[in-house]
Amino acid sequence: MTVTEALKRRRAIKEYDPDFVIPEKDIKELFEKTLLTPSSFNLQHWRFAAAVDAAVKERLCEAAWGQRHIREASLVVVVAGNLDAAENAAEYWRNAPERVREKMVPQIGKFYRDDDELKRDEAIRSASLAAMSLMLVATEKGYATCPMIGFDAAKAAEIVRMPSGWIPVMMITVGRGLCEPRPKPGQLRVEDVAFWNTFEGEPVK
Repeated sequence: MTVTEALKRRRAIKEYDPDFVIPEKDIKELFEKTLLTPSSFNLQHWRFAAAVDAAVKERLCEAAWGQRHIREASLVVVVAGNLDAAENAAEYWRNAPERVREKMVPQIGKFYRDDDELKRDEAIRSASLAAMSLMLVATEKGYATCPMIGFDAAKAAEIVRMPSGWIPVMMITVGRGLCEPRPKPGQLRVEDVAFWNTFEGEPVK
């Protein structure tokens, strides 16, 4: 499957076979390929709680106001973003040449220092990129997915015991879909969203 085919096929599915279990090897592969996602300064701001236990999924379902696809999906991924990733820059640059590492690690710390808004934005950006990668890989393997923001973030963080300094970015359900996706309700055209050079430029047609 090409990237274009995966983009076309991936849709938000909310009906899953509750008896289907994704093999552990497939779940591991999802995350292995997701780790190829780019991140700012290679800080890899993402972490994932892979909920497969029925009791955990039930609690997450309650935190999402009873949305049953959380209960019925084989896998529920809680995507977290690291607000303090820059503090561990030396670890993420450990394989770089020494001269590069000695230059980059201090620059990274300086770039993020005392800018909580930037830290939060970066955590959400990088974790969201990873979430899209995960959904495309799942689509390639024939699984249905649904990204979600409709949940109580504080409760979800408590349920998966999210460490301090991390924030919930989204949840993704993954499993064997039982329905065809509905038609998209109103897709924008290229000329509605892309403009030459500046947003005041001519639309790309």
